[in-house]
Amino acid sequence: MNSIKFSVVIPLYNKSECIERTIKSVLEQSYPADEIVIVDDGSTDDSVAKVEALNVPNLKLIHQENQGVSAARNTGAQHCSNEYMAFLDADDTWTPFFLSRIVELIGRFPNMGLYATRYQKVHGDNEFQDAKIALTKWDACGYEMDNYFAVAASGDLPFTMSSIVVSKPVFHELGGFPRGEWMGEDQSFYINFAMYSRIAYTPVIESFYYQGTQNSACDKSPPQQLCPFAERLLTDIKEDRVAEKMKPMVLKYVGAHICDLAKRHIQHRSLEYAAQLLTHPASRKKPVHWSYYKFIALPLAYITKLKGA
Repeated sequence: MNSIKFSVVIPLYNKSECIERTIKSVLEQSYPADEIVIVDDGSTDDSVAKVEALNVPNLKLIHQENQGVSAARNTGAQHCSNEYMAFLDADDTWTPFFLSRIVELIGRFPNMGLYATRYQKVHGDNEFQDAKIALTKWDACGYEMDNYFAVAASGDLPFTMSSIVVSKPVFHELGGFPRGEWMGEDQSFYINFAMYSRIAYTPVIESFYYQGTQNSACDKSPPQQLCPFAERLLTDIKEDRVAEKMKPMVLKYVGAHICDLAKRHIQHRSLEYAAQLLTHPASRKKPVHWSYYKFIALPLAYITKLKGA
């Protein structure tokens, strides 16, 4: 298995406070990475200086004007020398056994396009929380995940960008990371592999996903439309580009996105738009969430409208 070589792609934009921690987690791997490719996406802080100060011999530092994380990852992939590419965000980390775990998966499942492990969320600096993943198998040695949409629709996503390794040929075949999508770029990427390639997965936690404060996601104003990946999936279903056996899972996945979006709008008091979202037929594929949010949104929207009148 020593013939397997990994390139690690790290997109970097103003991560001075954590980039050293991230790089050190790569350097501490029990199965060493062959190269680290860091793409500086126009940082304006001292992130680059901290990378250079580490003086890592197998590290490539690429500079580009700020174009966004998807463009940075695509640039990194272009500079990778190896067949297997790991993507690690500049504020996340691995356990020392992440790459060795992926080597085991490759040995068992050599023809996959994507290899992934489970992860933990980290709030602040040291509050660790298991992701709520609705896994149907718990084989630590790994298995082929053929129900990505069903798993992702029933809880947290089964993996993050920092807990995956992809085959470089498959990556290029599927077009890499989408550019120009205002939200949900990572999910668009995962969906391509779930629909047009194969995924090997282990439920062993080998990655840490840093989220800052626990409520930071709720503080952001939610979008006023479905994410591009959801719109695209609905179009694919309508135009029969989704296999029949996958349609129920894909619709549930879109329904989960709609219900989550409705929840965020309720939190931000955008009650009429939340109620409007819940009229979408796909939202009923998550009946418990649909009923709960509709019970909240519709009466409050009605009361708000009366007060306005």
